[in-house]
Amino acid sequence: MQTSWKLRLLMALIALGVAFYFVYPSFVYFSLNEGELKEVRESKNAFTKYLPSWAPKSHIVPGLDLQGGIHIVLGVDLEKAITDKTARAADRLVDFAKSENIKIASVKQYGENPGLQDQVEITLAFKSEVEAFKDKIVKKFGDFQYVSATDNRVHLRLSSDLAQSIRHDAVNQTITTITNRIDKLGVTEPSISRKGDDLVQVQLAGLNDPNAAKELLGRTAQLQFQMCADDATFLKDLKNLPEGVELVESGYSRPDSTAGKDIYLKFDESHLDEVKKYLTDKVPADFAVKYGLYGHADLGMKEMRTYTLDRKVRLTGDDLVDARVTPRSDTNPRDGVSLTFGPAGANVFAKLTKESVGKRMAIVLEDMVDSAPVINSEIPDGNALISMGGGRNPQESLQDANQLALVLKSGALPAPVTFREERTVGPSLGKESVEQVKVAYAVGALIIMLFMIYYYRLAGTFSIIAVIFNVAFILATMSFLGATITLPGLAALLLTIGVAVDANVIINERIRDELRLGKMPRSAVKAGYDAAMSAIMDANITTFIAGMVLWQFGTGPVQNFATMLMIGTVSSVITSIFVSRIFMDMVTSRGQKTLSI
Repeated sequence: MQTSWKLRLLMALIALGVAFYFVYPSFVYFSLNEGELKEVRESKNAFTKYLPSWAPKSHIVPGLDLQGGIHIVLGVDLEKAITDKTARAADRLVDFAKSENIKIASVKQYGENPGLQDQVEITLAFKSEVEAFKDKIVKKFGDFQYVSATDNRVHLRLSSDLAQSIRHDAVNQTITTITNRIDKLGVTEPSISRKGDDLVQVQLAGLNDPNAAKELLGRTAQLQFQMCADDATFLKDLKNLPEGVELVESGYSRPDSTAGKDIYLKFDESHLDEVKKYLTDKVPADFAVKYGLYGHADLGMKEMRTYTLDRKVRLTGDDLVDARVTPRSDTNPRDGVSLTFGPAGANVFAKLTKESVGKRMAIVLEDMVDSAPVINSEIPDGNALISMGGGRNPQESLQDANQLALVLKSGALPAPVTFREERTVGPSLGKESVEQVKVAYAVGALIIMLFMIYYYRLAGTFSIIAVIFNVAFILATMSFLGATITLPGLAALLLTIGVAVDANVIINERIRDELRLGKMPRSAVKAGYDAAMSAIMDANITTFIAGMVLWQFGTGPVQNFATMLMIGTVSSVITSIFVSRIFMDMVTSRGQKTLSI
């Protein structure tokens, strides 16, 4: 028996030493002053200089409510993601139909509500090709489900499996993209998590500029390259243009000194929605109409114009490998963002520019045409330039260029996001909370220690030692995982300490009962632990299950509470049953007739 408790004590002390090893970085982190903390929050590698070479790098991260910062909940526009996917799938469907020699006259996208357009109406050139279209195209293509057919029109709906996949992937991709952006922003302790079906919760501890965060997080930055369809003349055939909309027939200079045609609608910015509605059903299947600013925006003009583009998107921002700011110079009057494509994108860009010398290529950013430069020669190196719009001072222009470059480098959001919730927590509130927590823990720990030692004597002291082991194991686990701790998490830690003490109370009372029956201390201890085992396990298993449910269905602070509760529950069982018994076996190993309990 003596050898047994000594071996178990050695193992427990080794485990405690390992726990202190992992807790040490957290101890160092929470010992830093304000200046040092600011440095650590601005650089991921700054914290390592405060640690010895042998120490692990991960540490417990204080949550937003403890150190201040920005809390934002973003809503992902899943309907827009499905609508965009439907449009892209329809484009591929048209190309596939052409490859099968089935001629399509027009494509109309629609839905049961304006926000979700997951259906398309395909108008075939010949009614006789409807059955062939259904058999050859719809069944083989797979992205659409057949709905109905009337005359030469076929109605399709985006596959339900594909729509569900888009809903799931859009939120996950949004989380990944936002994480990439925040990493480049320099926030070293962000908390980004899914919340419900279409929400993303972002907590940026230590950041105090909500406008900069919103600008960075909210930009979709969907970048596309499409060729201008300068030979399209359908705009000239339109009748009854809306009031305030003017048809313009202009041109542009080509490198061979010939002139290219530029036919577009010009209108005031306030008429944009009206023009979009008017052009519905009037754009042929091979073309798409986008919009951009007309004239010199730096002079304050608010006129817009249409661009008739080839429907097919030749290149997207997914092919980018780098985006850098190009400050204004003598040869370049505006700040810009230079783009560099990867090998595959560069090959497509080189081939496209080689085949399209003398034509215009539209750079479409966030569904608006940023510019439509003329291709003067082949661009083999895969580089392009986006010029920043006017209407702002040099400092604002350069800041916007930096923001755009950052967003493009970190990837485009799969769908627009809206800000559902936003709040800023001041660091003073966090400091006040921490101080209150310290007082609560000190008072609570003192009361528990005094009660246990007074009521259970030496056995109560062993219970307190077991609780110290328990806290060390919990903090070590949190530190090893680099977990975030919030006020609800601290509350859960205090709760698990109470549960651990409660387990020791059950054990001590069982031992007392055995002693009253006349058993010797060693036998009473063994019987007491055996009798208490089932009650302790039942209580902790149900607590753990409650924690799992909270973690699964809760968000943010609730999940943090649940995480701490589950870790604490497991640790409490180990320390209450095994650690405290080591010391009880130690004092009863020599066959004493009395036990201080």
